[in-house]
Amino acid sequence: MHFNNLSVKEESQRFLNHITLENNSRIILSGIFGIGKTYFINKFFESNTENFIEIKLNPVNYSVSQNEDIFELIKFDIGYQLFKEKPDFDQVKLNNLLATEFFLSQNFGELIVSLINTLSKIDHKINSIVQPILDLKQKVQKFKKEHEVDQEEELMSFLKEFKFSKGSFREENSITELINILIETVKENNPEKKIVLVIDDLDRIDPEHIFRILNVFSAHFDFYDLKDENKFGFDKVILICDIENIRGIFHNRYGTDIDFSGYIDKFYSLEIFKYDFRNIIISNLKNFYKSIKSENRTLQGYIINNQGSYYTKELSFLLQYFIQSNTLSMRSLVDFLNIEYEPEDNIIKTGGSFKVHTIESPIFLIFDFLIKLFGGLDNLRFAVEKTMEKFPEIELSTYNDYWDLRLGNLAMILDFNSSNLKPKNDIYSFKNENLNIIINYEINPTDYGVVGKARAVSFDIKESKSMNLFDIINSRINYFQILDASLKVYQTLPIEKAK
Repeated sequence: MHFNNLSVKEESQRFLNHITLENNSRIILSGIFGIGKTYFINKFFESNTENFIEIKLNPVNYSVSQNEDIFELIKFDIGYQLFKEKPDFDQVKLNNLLATEFFLSQNFGELIVSLINTLSKIDHKINSIVQPILDLKQKVQKFKKEHEVDQEEELMSFLKEFKFSKGSFREENSITELINILIETVKENNPEKKIVLVIDDLDRIDPEHIFRILNVFSAHFDFYDLKDENKFGFDKVILICDIENIRGIFHNRYGTDIDFSGYIDKFYSLEIFKYDFRNIIISNLKNFYKSIKSENRTLQGYIINNQGSYYTKELSFLLQYFIQSNTLSMRSLVDFLNIEYEPEDNIIKTGGSFKVHTIESPIFLIFDFLIKLFGGLDNLRFAVEKTMEKFPEIELSTYNDYWDLRLGNLAMILDFNSSNLKPKNDIYSFKNENLNIIINYEINPTDYGVVGKARAVSFDIKESKSMNLFDIINSRINYFQILDASLKVYQTLPIEKAK
């Protein structure tokens, strides 16, 4: 199975149960940025075509200069997608007499003027006869208007003007009415299906546009005092966003003392659906490695085609923590798969003739991989720092594979000023008071690189009580602090491009 074709079966069933609840006509699907909400909703409706007709909007794709224009674009987008559903229109047939009477009643003044202009070409005196008639008509209408007040007509005129006003929250112009008609015809043609409006990436557009869209829907609910009916007559409306992001934008715009819950609760009928795809991503990391595009033999041998190596074990260990701490998104993983990845072939100058090739050293290849994945070393360090905040300590027993290499490689980097990455038969000892740790390790050569391997660890410098790796299985360690310190040293290493 390709990484871009992850199974969302369990989440889809949970969402289906939610969306089909009685009186659940307005839904907010919330999830953190990059978790795969768009991927999920696409898969959901692809597998439920017998139950729903989806009309999907992506306002982030709209390019508008004025705030009031975005809703016009939304209506156009809705209408365009509804036309693709091939709705049927009832054709109203008028007989010739009725059609003629209707046309004359609506266009009397225009016809008279047209007639005058035509006749005047034959007889110039016609103007002196017909024009006074038109003038008299105008005077009569003016007198009537000035002296006759119809309160009901006056009120209806005001409401109609407000209703048809472009840009108004309650606008219901001809396009709006057309959309309502289209939806009704689609419903009639598909009585067994629900017509669903999906507005995706709501929190990724300009704040002005976010609240323009929300306020249009809100005004519809309030103005017509409707509890369950949606604007345009959609059976269901789904807003997709990160609700916490919307909350932050709301308070930034209106102030922290304004009640967000009282504002947002009208946009969902029952409860916000919290979408979490992280465990699915983690369980499919093997498919992620298999989907990487690279011609590099080392990468193919140790990562792409080898799921049991130290490389993939170490990457999986790190990636799942990054995913759980919300610092690595599915979008980033998928974007990485869209590039051709060629690892950097660099040399670390260690003094004398001894040189270390990064592509032949496991930890440096892993660092290169992560830097490319995150789009830079600074981004990687930021992810490590955020993960460190959420996981200040981790339990070693959870991930006891390759702990000798995991700690040994980092100690080798941290201790660069003492070891210069040079292999030897003796044991190195790294000691750091800030991290309160002592790691005894060795450096072993690879073909053209090196690998560090821990032999004993002490988590208390004062006692200096060392434990071998079999004795520390149930211990907890501030691993990401150690990783962060290693990346700081990595930034200072004397690295140059291999020739």
